[in-house]
Amino acid sequence: MDIVSVDELNNQHRITSPWSWISFMFSAFYFFSFFALPLTFHFVVVALFYYALFAAFYIRLTRCPQNQVVLTLTGMLILGIIASGHNPSSGVIFGYTTFFAGFYLKRAHALIALAIVCVCLFISAHIHDLWVTYYIFPSLIPAISMSFLGLYIQSTTRHAYQEQRNSEEKRQLIKVAERERIARDLHDTLGHTLSSITLKAQLAKKLGDNGQVEDALKEIHQVAQLARDSLSEVRSAISGYRKKGLTEELENLEQKLTAADFAVKIENSVTNVSAKIETALILILIESVTNIVRHSSGNTVEISLSSGDSEIDVSIKDNGHANNITLGNGLKGMQERVEDLAGSMDIDNNQGFSLHIMLPVITND
Repeated sequence: MDIVSVDELNNQHRITSPWSWISFMFSAFYFFSFFALPLTFHFVVVALFYYALFAAFYIRLTRCPQNQVVLTLTGMLILGIIASGHNPSSGVIFGYTTFFAGFYLKRAHALIALAIVCVCLFISAHIHDLWVTYYIFPSLIPAISMSFLGLYIQSTTRHAYQEQRNSEEKRQLIKVAERERIARDLHDTLGHTLSSITLKAQLAKKLGDNGQVEDALKEIHQVAQLARDSLSEVRSAISGYRKKGLTEELENLEQKLTAADFAVKIENSVTNVSAKIETALILILIESVTNIVRHSSGNTVEISLSSGDSEIDVSIKDNGHANNITLGNGLKGMQERVEDLAGSMDIDNNQGFSLHIMLPVITND
């Protein structure tokens, strides 16, 4: 018979508290015959021995390995047939057999097991001459009802595990998304700064080689300042916030472009946007300026930000020559960031490099 996968229930299918002890309490009906039959020493000792065997089977079935379920259920069923010859109240064991069959087996096979148990119950009645109402009905009715109880507990246990697994998958997805966000943030912030540091360090070396020590020291001083700024930006990214606002960041980027000998024109009419949108805009601008400083052959940069009732329009372009544009980590990061905000991004290289981004307006958080 097919058994519900043990892996679906924390690697071991089991009856957990409080169901295990609530279910076991009903075995008290096993002692009903103690009040209806003469209590001899032999009767009590043998009845307790059979009950101890039943308890052992029960405990085993509360946490039974998958490959031993059918064998253990068969053992409990045989025990019910044998014990009924000594104590008619042993019919309660049939009910527990169907209960565990309902808990472990798939629905169709659990119902087949119920039919088998019912047949065995009548065979036991025939063997031990127990065609009496106090044996048949107290054994048959619980066997049927407890079979469906086992199926119900299996269903609820499976559902609880599925909810737990879905919750765990969601947590994993959140962790992955957060790692990707941090990776993009670090690339966007460090990419521009490290590029500037590299350029200025190379310039300082050339100045030093030419004997322009004073100018070289100035460049080195700027390298040190950039390194301090980079550390501050990394801390801000990890913290999940930016100390600089959009306007301040635009001023900072304008200074860096000017220092790289670009003529800069910036127009910004975007105000009162959410922190999420502002952070995205800042990181997009930083990455774009990084690419321009690294790769542009032009000398003019235009940055325009405007907002309407429902959209924010961002345009960044230069007058350099860009023959082939490939989506490296920086542009991919920008594209992912824009898509996360349900926006769109277009790149054009017909007349220099041109980046056009549309983002939906999101109210302040």
